[in-house]
Amino acid sequence: MPATPDTRTPVLIVGSGLAGLTTAVMLAWRGVRPLLVERHADTSKNPRARGLNFRTMELLRVAGLEADLMAEGGDLKDFSIVVAETVTGRELRTILPRGAWDTTHLSPAQMTRAGQDRVEPILRRHAEALGADIRYSTELKGFELDELGVTTTLLDRRTGVESTVRADYLVAADGNRSPIRERLGIGRHGVGSLSHNMAMVFEADLEEVLQGRSLALYYLQNPNFTGAFINTTEPNRALISVEYDPEREKPSDFDTQRCIDLIRAAVGIADLEVSVLEVMPWEMASRSADRFVQGRVFLAGDAAHTMPPTGGLGGQTAIQDGYDLAWKLAMVLHGQAGADLLATYEPERKPVCEMTVSLQTANYIERMRPDRKDLQIQAAETDYLGVAFGYRYRSEAILQDVPDDGSRVENPEKPSGRPGTRGAHVAFEYKGKEVSSVDLIGRDFVLLTGPEGAAWARAGTTLAYRCGVPLSIYRIGADLLDINGKWAERYGVTAAGAVLLRPDGFIAWRARTAASSALSTLREALARILFRSVEARQLEATG
Repeated sequence: MPATPDTRTPVLIVGSGLAGLTTAVMLAWRGVRPLLVERHADTSKNPRARGLNFRTMELLRVAGLEADLMAEGGDLKDFSIVVAETVTGRELRTILPRGAWDTTHLSPAQMTRAGQDRVEPILRRHAEALGADIRYSTELKGFELDELGVTTTLLDRRTGVESTVRADYLVAADGNRSPIRERLGIGRHGVGSLSHNMAMVFEADLEEVLQGRSLALYYLQNPNFTGAFINTTEPNRALISVEYDPEREKPSDFDTQRCIDLIRAAVGIADLEVSVLEVMPWEMASRSADRFVQGRVFLAGDAAHTMPPTGGLGGQTAIQDGYDLAWKLAMVLHGQAGADLLATYEPERKPVCEMTVSLQTANYIERMRPDRKDLQIQAAETDYLGVAFGYRYRSEAILQDVPDDGSRVENPEKPSGRPGTRGAHVAFEYKGKEVSSVDLIGRDFVLLTGPEGAAWARAGTTLAYRCGVPLSIYRIGADLLDINGKWAERYGVTAAGAVLLRPDGFIAWRARTAASSALSTLREALARILFRSVEARQLEATG
């Protein structure tokens, strides 16, 4: 039903892309019922942002989405990335050989080749099933921000009826042109526009082209055009995008016959039977917002950062933005954390997103336009595995235990266990079944203690049950059996140590060994991380 004047919601999300829908799913899963509005009539039908990597899937599987995503898209085992003149023509460079990407030793999460057109409906379905209020054909017309919340005016585009909604927090996931960001006066920095492109979704007999591959990505460097090819989850359906010069031609110049000719040229089969399904102009750009937060408004996804698709990390960063916002908002709204926890969103996510934008922009030059001498950009971090999976967080909610070396990433193959890094995958036996340390994260913080860390476990239990701290406790050697003996090494602790994992699986704090008072040490750490006092009427000196 349409919103009525003075309708209240804890969180209003504007935009139903990957960032907005992820925020809605994860808030609803954590018991917060958000309102999401989207000006378009439905989710995206364009198969852009193809594939979800294991870091993204680690997060989405927390709320039970992995099975649906895998069923819809299948896995990425035979994925390949090639730079070539045409899809069937001369290959210039192989970036990722077919079937070469095996990450099972790094994570239990499976990677899927599902595109955005398949992922968004799954996110929407789960969000609505969990209680999120999602309204399409509904546009944000205006908003007023104050210290206690945001008052917004919404327009139902089908009926023309306006309504007022009061929200505690507003998440701007409204795309790269973000009216909310513009209204707030938040600027952007970066290279800016890189190219104008025409995306063509088509159907054809692609059996010869794909040669049995479920997913193939080609960057096309051709004397006559620059573009890319990627197939979709639909058999014999693919997308080809080519650059064009807006000073010499316009989107309307790309009629059906011209698109067919371009598709045939890009594939490299002159007589290919082609059915054009959709043609859409789009701009490739490289920009980051100067701020991600203003008052009670948070930018996420393309509203915060726009990057070339060369590397496949745009959709991943959008989903990870949404997840990060959701767990922090939920803990604040539930009274489990102080409002200052929300201030960690920008210092944690902004450097990671800017690093990712830089890498993807450098990839564009290398893979598509090495002739662009005006864009000789070198990314600060060029290792894909490090940028995509080994990025580090720094904020007031990350309690460092050693001097900060300043590095932006950590090699996931060589985890250190330092606070601010992703908790490494370790195989455990739990209640007779094999689980990963990744499987333990969820709504709460997780305290892992060593076999000789009984004092830490008792302290965690006291704080969880007597102080209401959202904390789950597992003791290695008692609750969990360390199957391969890797836990202490991968987390940098002794048998008497302890590690605190956040709901996103990042390490917030660790103690390498025992402390004189486990209770007071852990209580102080949690108070700093949650930005609230951790007290109870009676706390036994269990440390």
